[in-house]
Amino acid sequence: MTTTASFSSHISGARERFLTWVCLNDNRLKLAVVVAYLVAVACGATTSSIGISTLREDSSDPFGLQIGEASRIRADEYNAFSPIALSIMATGGAPTTSVLSAPADLVHRYSSGGFFGSVVFFDSTFLQTASFLPDAMLFAARWWLPSLLLFLFLPKWFVQVGADRRWGWLAAILIALSPAASWWTMMPIQLIAYTVAGCSLLLSAFQRFIRRERLTPALQSLAAGILIAGMPSFYIPWSLVLGLPMLVATVAWIFGSKEEWKPKILALSSAGLVAMVFAAGILWENRAGISSLLESVYPGSRRSAGAAQSFSMLFGAPALGALQEMTPIGSNESELSTAFTITFVWAAFLLVGLKSFGPLRQNVVILVLMGFGLIWIAWCTINLGDKSAAMPLLNFVQPARAAQVCGILGTILVCLLLSRLPARSGWRLPTVSAVVCGMITAFAASALQQTHLPVISHKFIALVAVAVAVSVFCVTRFPHRIWPMVLITVLAAVPVLNSNPLLFGLGDLRGSATADYLNDEGKTTRSADGVWASDSPSFDTAMIANGVPSLSGLQRSGPDKSQWAKLDPDQSHSQEWNRGGGFVYFQWLAGQPLIFGNNGSDSVMVGVDPCDLKRRIPNLRGIASTHPLDVPCLVPDRTLRWSDQDMFIYKFS
Repeated sequence: MTTTASFSSHISGARERFLTWVCLNDNRLKLAVVVAYLVAVACGATTSSIGISTLREDSSDPFGLQIGEASRIRADEYNAFSPIALSIMATGGAPTTSVLSAPADLVHRYSSGGFFGSVVFFDSTFLQTASFLPDAMLFAARWWLPSLLLFLFLPKWFVQVGADRRWGWLAAILIALSPAASWWTMMPIQLIAYTVAGCSLLLSAFQRFIRRERLTPALQSLAAGILIAGMPSFYIPWSLVLGLPMLVATVAWIFGSKEEWKPKILALSSAGLVAMVFAAGILWENRAGISSLLESVYPGSRRSAGAAQSFSMLFGAPALGALQEMTPIGSNESELSTAFTITFVWAAFLLVGLKSFGPLRQNVVILVLMGFGLIWIAWCTINLGDKSAAMPLLNFVQPARAAQVCGILGTILVCLLLSRLPARSGWRLPTVSAVVCGMITAFAASALQQTHLPVISHKFIALVAVAVAVSVFCVTRFPHRIWPMVLITVLAAVPVLNSNPLLFGLGDLRGSATADYLNDEGKTTRSADGVWASDSPSFDTAMIANGVPSLSGLQRSGPDKSQWAKLDPDQSHSQEWNRGGGFVYFQWLAGQPLIFGNNGSDSVMVGVDPCDLKRRIPNLRGIASTHPLDVPCLVPDRTLRWSDQDMFIYKFS
């Protein structure tokens, strides 16, 4: 008996020491994340591609320091997302998207002055109010905010739902290092981080309500509701794939708790009421933009049906390091990139191998995420036919988009399951899991070689397969050791190390002669309620970034039909310009009639004589042209340099 008691005491002491070690190192990791965030902000460092050559005065003599090459495929980032953020800084209010466009607050998470949008889209409101910071630091602070929230709140959420904190760290790392996050400029992180933070705060409020506290959980519920209310913004398809499962899993955990009902009701009702009020508020404030988008020819109110995606796309993420060497054939880096969907296969083996799960309430989060994972996997692997386009919520998500990010759910699911493994899980489960995951990866990499990435060698395929197999084996065999986590982190980082540049500052969009001129002209034009236009997409970006109101530029949510009526009074060309999610381009056609065109999807082209445009748009103050113009209404003002060419600036006589 004495020996048994001594042994039990020793085990208990070892467990306490292990938990103390985990908590201590968790605090150190959180401190390291915060310090890294502050250093990046202080240096004005981001992975933005706004330093691309097309957004330079002289690409041979660029402003600032950039390590690595800009990602040309991320045109939405450097021509839209980032210029909108810079425009908000320049104006101190709404960005200067095309005046022909309906408001795009919901699509790009900013407020044009509405109360609900200003609160829910607090990250953009921060850009408006923190003008005391240099623009580069302000831009970096918003850039890294979703990553900061992911790393601070996902490990905490793991603990709150009964898992081990360090698996939350691994999940956050694998999400951040997934090719989908890297080649989509961290969009998936933004689409899950705010919801994860809201879910964690909801669970914190629940725990404090259990302890019969009042003020603190009320404030946490308020913050949780505001964060969750922003879920149906930005890019709705990925919000549904990523944010909705986390929210449902969190609510299910609270419902399944063995605690009494009062704290459950207090937490869910208070946070839920706030979320519904603020979500309804932002939808009401953005009703014009939403209506315009739904009524557009593209993307309109399109609905998708479930359809099988290629095996290489589903499971090829570990082999996508080749994207750093070549542009894929028949696709592009962003469209081909995915998260680690192989984690679903890994999770399936863990489910079979685990012998004890405990009561249902302890597994409700795993069951919810597994259920959503199966739904999204089915949506992008099975041809469900045209009738599946009538399935609510699912029909908002293109199967390819589901395939790109559902692996993030798999990552969270497999880390929750790994948290259940005993200190040593034997040899069979790790070995079988590793072999199967390695073989699937080898097959997917081989398929990539035969289709999109012929640069992949047989040696590379073998190395990738072995790397996946070794990672799965080591983490599964030694789940309580740290070195397997370090190993899988290093191996996951290799394929994406050079996918984005490291940019210090804002390139030529601030500080260059052209940027300084546009910044001054933006202030003058806004005060006079005027507009500009150009025939250069890259110059349009420079105008947006410096707060110059314009006709050309971004039309992200859809058209403002009252403004387009000035160019097309009878709307006979609405099929050409009634488009959202894209851009408005101008061409200067001296002495020729007005024409309209489009690229078949998101870009509108308007060809017009500058003098005719001035008659239609009386508050047009000036234009920029890639070539000299000889028309009677224009007066040459100056020549600017942009995108390695001269831009001729004209005012009206």
